[in-house]
Amino acid sequence: MLKRIVFNILKFSLFLGIGAALLWVITKDLTEQDRNDIAESFREANYWWVVLSVVIGIISHIFRALRWQMMLKPLGHEPRLITTFASVMVAYLANLAVPRLGEVTRCGIMQRYEKVPFDKAVGTIVVERGIDLLSLFIVTILALSLQFSLIAGFFNEKVLLPMEGKFAFSTGTIVVILAVLVSLYFIARWAIRRWQHTDLYLRIRILFMNVRDGITSIRHLERFPLFIFYSVMIWLCYYAMIHICFFALPETTVYGVREGLAILVFGTLGIISTPGGIGAYQFIVTELLNHVYLLDRPVAYAFSWIVWVGQTIMIILFGLLSLLLLPVLSGKKQAHVEEGVH
Repeated sequence: MLKRIVFNILKFSLFLGIGAALLWVITKDLTEQDRNDIAESFREANYWWVVLSVVIGIISHIFRALRWQMMLKPLGHEPRLITTFASVMVAYLANLAVPRLGEVTRCGIMQRYEKVPFDKAVGTIVVERGIDLLSLFIVTILALSLQFSLIAGFFNEKVLLPMEGKFAFSTGTIVVILAVLVSLYFIARWAIRRWQHTDLYLRIRILFMNVRDGITSIRHLERFPLFIFYSVMIWLCYYAMIHICFFALPETTVYGVREGLAILVFGTLGIISTPGGIGAYQFIVTELLNHVYLLDRPVAYAFSWIVWVGQTIMIILFGLLSLLLLPVLSGKKQAHVEEGVH
């Protein structure tokens, strides 16, 4: 337990450090005039548009909760929407602390308050992440098709080249990786033959079977078109959250679909890079607006913070509210069940 806590602290510190470094990169060359211009942008912003963006963000999370309900139903569970929504918000709150911790948190909440088996819930999360990745890929293709000449160079510099450097392997490295994989395969086969009649093996087998059931639940959806509708609406809301914020600053009111799609794609990459996207989101959105769409750097910097702060405050408020309400909602459900029994 202590090792896990230490690991999570180190992990959080690493990602937070990356975010802090990126914040330093985009602020280190700011002149006094730049800082004054940024402050002026914050003062002139119309924050009612940001509030509307936050409302749309909440709606997107409701659609995500509805979609998750559909995925759990073929497994024999019909959790309440309020619990499912609360688990989603708590998951986002957890991800602000440690990336990917939210997935575990969601499953734990559903097991505790709705009796959904943890491992089966994990299987549905795996499917959900796959759908989100596919959706991001589709949005990326759409953004590139609308303005390929504008953002192709930026996409290559900020995404493809870093990935190429990160995943570039020498021939020797590839041979070692293959040798390790083959060794692991034969070790696994030997371990299965040796322990396949033990209780531990049976428990692990049941665990994987339940995860598999969660993954394959999408094949048994009752209303697949509705599932697609929820998925589309989630990403439409994500886009609308950005587009609405264009009206918050006078300089960004001229932007439209193309700019919004580009920010959605690159901003999402920033969000998943550090806890809550801190530093990474501001860096990549500022660079995009400044270098590709020629927006003054101080205004681009202010815009990135306005969008990020609005959504982060929403996650913190609704995440904490969900944590407080979940025990209350559970108590009301239990009391209702007991009344029904009597």
